[in-house]
Amino acid sequence: MRITLDQAAAKLAIGDVVAVPTETVYGLAASVNSPEAVKKVFQVKGRPSNNPLIIHISEVEQIQPFHPKYDASFAKLAAAFWPGPLTLVLPIDPHTVLESVRAGLSTAAFRIPNHQVALKLLSKTGPLVMPSANLSGKPSSTSADHVESDFGMGFPVLDGGSCRCGVESTVMIFQDQQWVIIRQGVLTPQDFHPVLGYVPAIDSGKQERPICPGQMYRHYAPKAKLRLATEFTQGIVLGFTDLEYPKECEILYLGELSHPETIAENLYRTLRYLDEKGIKEAVVDMRFNDAGMMKTIAERLWKAAS
Repeated sequence: MRITLDQAAAKLAIGDVVAVPTETVYGLAASVNSPEAVKKVFQVKGRPSNNPLIIHISEVEQIQPFHPKYDASFAKLAAAFWPGPLTLVLPIDPHTVLESVRAGLSTAAFRIPNHQVALKLLSKTGPLVMPSANLSGKPSSTSADHVESDFGMGFPVLDGGSCRCGVESTVMIFQDQQWVIIRQGVLTPQDFHPVLGYVPAIDSGKQERPICPGQMYRHYAPKAKLRLATEFTQGIVLGFTDLEYPKECEILYLGELSHPETIAENLYRTLRYLDEKGIKEAVVDMRFNDAGMMKTIAERLWKAAS
């Protein structure tokens, strides 16, 4: 059910959950201060309660009521990448954030999305939690149609068109005097060098409990079985327009390897297509150098095939 900006704000004000577009993926929005609304988010998604949520804001000053503690480099990152696909995990006063939002941790994750519809809504409502608008573990939604496919035609969706990035934000935390990437995303480690003076390491996410979304659970996975391979002779293959394939293969093209941004934009749409067409199994062509954005793509594919 497509709704207007004012309708979305009104629903959120009374504790409802609404799907909202961002530049990365659609999110399931709820008021950060409403225990019942946050509870609905977990219930609707089927999300484990120990998986923390990201708080979305429209301006940096909206972080202050949570009494965050951060290194001076936080301001540099915020100035360089917000609004944008970067999430920063900060120590906060636990009393200022619902325990369910932070999954009992002493940290909270924050982001300013780079999408005019989301920003206009956030300016009306104040901070919102917005995990991806999909059933837990499934491919994220990058269009309003995807949201309705998961939650039904009656679910309220603020339609902002297709998401231009197509994969989630990069998540970082400050540890041992340096920022560390704890979820790969749109921004690559190299993107941070001009701002920080170093390339952040990527944490493998093997913590006993997740610090941010996407760390411990099977994610981004269609019902179809995915097999990652560099050799194949037949069947359905998720491939690339600049590579050659045996004539016995049916190719679902993700894009051109020289344009990884397009591949990212098409990834979840293609994974969802497998299920829409009732495809039971597909091979993913892994004949690419997993550097830059393609490293994020590879990580998503490994989790989808796990």
